[in-house]
Amino acid sequence: MPRLEYKTKGATLIILACGFFCMTGCLVKSGSYIGAYRLAFFRFALGLGLIANIVLLGRVKLVFNNKKLLFLRGLTGGIAVSIALLSITKLGLGKGMVLVSSYPIFASITSAAFLKERLGLLDSVAIMVAMLGIYFIAYDKQQSFSLLLFGKYELLAVLGAAIAGISITLIRKLHDTDDSLAIYFSQCAVGMWLVIVPAFASAGEIGLKGVFILLGIGAGVTAGQLLMTEGFKYVPVRVGSLLLLLDPVLCYIAGTAIFDEPLTLPCFLGTVLVISACATVLVRGKLDR
Repeated sequence: MPRLEYKTKGATLIILACGFFCMTGCLVKSGSYIGAYRLAFFRFALGLGLIANIVLLGRVKLVFNNKKLLFLRGLTGGIAVSIALLSITKLGLGKGMVLVSSYPIFASITSAAFLKERLGLLDSVAIMVAMLGIYFIAYDKQQSFSLLLFGKYELLAVLGAAIAGISITLIRKLHDTDDSLAIYFSQCAVGMWLVIVPAFASAGEIGLKGVFILLGIGAGVTAGQLLMTEGFKYVPVRVGSLLLLLDPVLCYIAGTAIFDEPLTLPCFLGTVLVISACATVLVRGKLDR
């Protein structure tokens, strides 16, 4: 496969993943009453179930090669997802998604340190521009938001983003030894055990609506994770991480279309900044081929 087609395929897969993540974020917001830990547990459990069915049908074989690294990927990914869900339920879809989506900064730094991926000046500027765009959106939607004032859940969300950045770097490294299905399976398997106790200790009924929400979250996240994991096989962490910044942008678009949230000038400006930053890095990648 030519190098340009190789990168285009990876970019397409990650953009599709953003669509599924956006859908999942909306479902999480709708199902906040279920509780973050129960949302996380069923998200991991349904992911495991879907993978098991694929394997039982004989479509693929589940093989684990780098077991230690797979466990670390599962641990970091499981913690990051759990914190992300908790952040959205406590801070709201807008603010929670913005803080969680700051992980590309950490992913780019860790990939440069451990995978020796070159982080040029243009990449660094693009990351800052993209993050500025996301904070424009957050400030517009969350009037009390301030970069200088962080509560406990804000700090927790940033910690989750840092852990997610490490997890993204592990995904890139694991593609040398393992396939996408094994990498995602490790997250579901380890993550499920991380939240099983607080999930079953949660009170309140889920109801029929909650069942459909949980099924949608499980299916949407599984599709998104598999697409994202496969996409990182074809593009560097810095490119894939920037493309994933489209996720919070899509969440605000969905909020406007589905939840009748106003699309104001600061929100529009933030959207333009994020998309422009992603496009800049992609163009740079093509010119470097």
